[in-house]
Amino acid sequence: MVALEFIKISSSGAYYATLSDEPDDARALLLQLLHADASYPYSDQLIMDLTGESQAVSERLFQSLLDRGLVELVPKPIVLVNQSLERTLPDLLPRLSSQGKVILADDQGFCLGNVGYEEEHAEQLAALSADIMSLHLRHKHLLNQELNLMGESWALVDPLGQSQLGVWVFQFSKKRFVLLLEGIPKLNDSAFVYLIGALARRYLED
Repeated sequence: MVALEFIKISSSGAYYATLSDEPDDARALLLQLLHADASYPYSDQLIMDLTGESQAVSERLFQSLLDRGLVELVPKPIVLVNQSLERTLPDLLPRLSSQGKVILADDQGFCLGNVGYEEEHAEQLAALSADIMSLHLRHKHLLNQELNLMGESWALVDPLGQSQLGVWVFQFSKKRFVLLLEGIPKLNDSAFVYLIGALARRYLED
């Protein structure tokens, strides 16, 4: 009897899934996995159902996710945080920055979550992030297509080129969110995967 294995999305997988809104089979599959209320037990049939492709195509796609470290197969299901987004943010956000100063905002500049900042500063920074997203969209063709640069994130850097304040943009279909992170970003923390999953379940259409 083959032991049951469960699909675990890595922080790299969560990041790649929300890096762009350009059509991408790998990104579409990752978003479906993130949208789930529980971790899926792996099977060929599951991947075929999620992708709508033949077994050969779906197996090849999932294997590419494994090879790139975007997902892994683990012996136990991943326990998801069974709380509303609003209740989980105070626990998740501080883990995403070396200084514990983090803001989550939407593409309209509305502050959805804040740790470490005074409320007035958080609202102003959230509004600033919307301006930065708008600026990037105006120059997206140059940056992401002609120059082939990835993502839409920006940073205020010190003389050594290290980020003092990063503006990290994440996309769910046509909806964008931003994390403003002061200090060294810690997006390799499991809190990042939990956050992206919570946003996917809240804002992606079924």
